[in-house]
Amino acid sequence: MRVTNKMLSNNFLRDMNTNLNNLSALQNQMASAKQINKASDDPVKAAKIMQLNSDIGANEQYNTNIKNTTNWLDVTDSTLDKVGGVITRINELLVASGGAGYGADEKSAVKDEINQRVEELAGLLNTSFDGKYIFGGTSGTSKPVGTSVIDGNTQLTNNTKAGVVAKNISGTMTYSGNTVKAGDSLKMSLNGVSMTVVLSSDITSGSTSMEDAKSTLETDINAAIATANTTAGKTTGQVGFIKDATVTATADGRFEISSQSGTITFFNDDIKTTAKDLGISAGLKDKLMVEVSQGVTMDYNVTASQVINYGVGGNNIMDLMANITKHLSSDKAADISALNGADLTGVQTVMTNLLKLRSEVGAKQNRMESAESRNTDQNLNMTEILTSTQDIDITEKSMEYATMQTIYLASLQTSAKVLQPTLLDYLR
Repeated sequence: MRVTNKMLSNNFLRDMNTNLNNLSALQNQMASAKQINKASDDPVKAAKIMQLNSDIGANEQYNTNIKNTTNWLDVTDSTLDKVGGVITRINELLVASGGAGYGADEKSAVKDEINQRVEELAGLLNTSFDGKYIFGGTSGTSKPVGTSVIDGNTQLTNNTKAGVVAKNISGTMTYSGNTVKAGDSLKMSLNGVSMTVVLSSDITSGSTSMEDAKSTLETDINAAIATANTTAGKTTGQVGFIKDATVTATADGRFEISSQSGTITFFNDDIKTTAKDLGISAGLKDKLMVEVSQGVTMDYNVTASQVINYGVGGNNIMDLMANITKHLSSDKAADISALNGADLTGVQTVMTNLLKLRSEVGAKQNRMESAESRNTDQNLNMTEILTSTQDIDITEKSMEYATMQTIYLASLQTSAKVLQPTLLDYLR
């Protein structure tokens, strides 16, 4: 085959372009310090690099979650410590009030201080962090507790609504929580009195209207209150008489349940879940969740209900403080005895509950420290893998660039000798 000048010229130009492209690729790698500048350079490596960058970005967000949660837990722990200080002081006052030298004036002074301590307790339970009330649960923008003055005494009030039930908006508002049957029961506490509510009618998801469900609840709750009053021998107007409750079905599908006699607390027996099914008991919905690594979540908050409710059944700080101030104002032997009996025992149980909550917070803090340590290690490992995958070895690339530059210059020098001499070249 005859090799023409045209063929030689084309081969030369093709080789020159190849050398120039290789030199340009090396220049881009050295300028960016990256092996891959576009996906077409190496699709497999490009996919791996993008996945690593995505994982590192997610890991950095997990680290932010962990740090924010750790700060939240620190504030919670310090606040619970201060709440414990308040309860400890109330415990000291109760012990002192049982002394023989304490008369009406001294007990009045103790009652005044306890009223102030109740105000302080409300302030602590309304502690906010990062724009949210730390004991507010999922309703972080609403104060979890408040105070009211009843018969000259300051009492805590629970601002947490009884619970939320989903609804269907299609003409008449329909109950769409879990179905409960007539005869199902739930526990209720009001003013420290525990009572059982037995449902008189079915409340069926998807068919019972919210208004009918509200009427059933109101009738059955008030029947339980009437039974409690009869058992205690209380009649209208007597101290300790519990007034009827009012149930309202709100426009957002919530049952709001209240009584002028105090705050109502609902809870379940060990087996029954009626209160939970109706959405009128505190449960997981009050828990704030955080994701600390892929697929790993944990709750990190303490709710006001956990602090307020202690022991078993319907025992709560609101009723306990109300009983203490009432007993301090009384000269009856039974009330005086209660100060160093049931009341003191209740305060000590509250202190035990607070220690339990603080130990849970401490365990969560330890878990967060471990999660942060693992997160840091994972971030370092992934960054190291990313570096080895996408970053260049500057020494190696410098040598490659010098070699390619020499090749390119040599190819330019060779270009003058690519074409064979002609007859005219010999006639000079």
